[in-house]
Amino acid sequence: MDYLRPLFFFFVSLSLLLAAPSPAQRKSKPHAPTCGTWDLVFSPNPNSGPVFSSVAAVPGTAELWAVGNYLFFYSLPLIEHWDGTAWEIVASPNIPNANHYVYGVTAVAPNNAWAVGRYEPQGGGSRTLVLHWDGISWSIISSPSPATYTGLYAVAAVSATDVWAVGYYYSQTGQQTLIEHWDGTAWSIVPSPNVSPNNVLAAVTAVPNSQTAWAVGYYYRTTDGLPSTLIQRWDGTNWSVVPSPDGSAQGSNLLFGVSSAGPNDAWAVGTYQVQNTVFLPLTEHWDGTTWQIVPSPPLSSSYTELNSVFSLSATDVWAVGSYFNENAARLTLAQHWDGTSWQVFDTPDPAGTDSNEAINVFGSVANVPGVGVWAVGYYQRLGTPSQTLTAFYCPVGGPTPTPTPTVTATASPSSTPTPTATVSPSPTPTPTATTTPTASVTPTPTATATVTPTATPTTTPRPTPTPRHAPTPRPRPSPPPRP
Repeated sequence: MDYLRPLFFFFVSLSLLLAAPSPAQRKSKPHAPTCGTWDLVFSPNPNSGPVFSSVAAVPGTAELWAVGNYLFFYSLPLIEHWDGTAWEIVASPNIPNANHYVYGVTAVAPNNAWAVGRYEPQGGGSRTLVLHWDGISWSIISSPSPATYTGLYAVAAVSATDVWAVGYYYSQTGQQTLIEHWDGTAWSIVPSPNVSPNNVLAAVTAVPNSQTAWAVGYYYRTTDGLPSTLIQRWDGTNWSVVPSPDGSAQGSNLLFGVSSAGPNDAWAVGTYQVQNTVFLPLTEHWDGTTWQIVPSPPLSSSYTELNSVFSLSATDVWAVGSYFNENAARLTLAQHWDGTSWQVFDTPDPAGTDSNEAINVFGSVANVPGVGVWAVGYYQRLGTPSQTLTAFYCPVGGPTPTPTPTVTATASPSSTPTPTATVSPSPTPTPTATTTPTASVTPTPTATATVTPTATPTTTPRPTPTPRHAPTPRPRPSPPPRP
């Protein structure tokens, strides 16, 4: 048995290295935001490339959920909870010996939340991944996977018995839209249209005070193989395609986020391509009759994208994403619609702004009514592990930005129908909670759009720790990399 001893100590040492926080993470400071600016907030980081993909507020509380994934031999779900005072990692289940990617989250109540994505089992392919929070723990809930390659990118809840999730699956003819619905008892596939052989839905939102919902994404044109915007609407009975404009007839057009404040007020965001290498932010608005493009400030001479949008009212809309500056650094982006125009705000970039080694990305945004706005994503320097990124905006004149936490982490489930877990998950190794260092950035809002830089960023490849969209099993044109 002595020959096994060196091997044993090797794996013990490796596990300690993976779990230990980096020196920069071991110190933290209290969260003391300044209203009127975007402020970095500490979030726990497993020391193995964590990334946040989505954030959602819990209705009627100051709480939030943020989801993504991190690396520990496999890519595993990362779920964190904000209780009104601090972010904390919450244990999440996983499928043994599989990679997991969690892309979307929504909350119905303190004891009812959903997260969706995909997992890659041994043997290949990908399957839908659906997680549910019952007030005590997260569990995996059975969901349909109609093909060998299937995934979900977003989820939105109307009520405890009315939840939508969207994504894609691959048929023999190509990539098809996938829409699934939770009725309080089980997830089932709801038919959705396709415009071309290759289509994907990237985001979904429920429309307040109605029986309708929106889903957005893109499809690949048969004429030139490039993507065009795709918007679908649920009218209470069926999903149907609603015409949506492209920013460019010759280039790529992609929608990544959607949000609605009412039946006559919805926003969709993404990016579109002009010339050959320039991507500009794409913002489209629904006025109750048609979708129309609304001008959005161009911040980069090479690439700007909007990944997520949250509409609280007709005069209070936030969109977040990223762009490349004149140094080829990738920076966070947050812009606000006041009912008349989009205004860009200064945002923190903890990885720096000096060169193409700096990567800072906002992937999702959520608004807590009466409290403020949250954005999540990731940051990293090339050659180092990524870190979770959480930022908070407290409106000027708003209430205290750190409300009293509510007790939901240990709340008992209500009489809401409890879904049955049909998959037997093994517990995810809970990463060591260490806090992210703050940056010496004091952002201030700008009243006008940032002037577009004239320099063109270098074409040095930039890794994307968590691709938003799954690798394709067959060759086809690919959109720009997603966080």
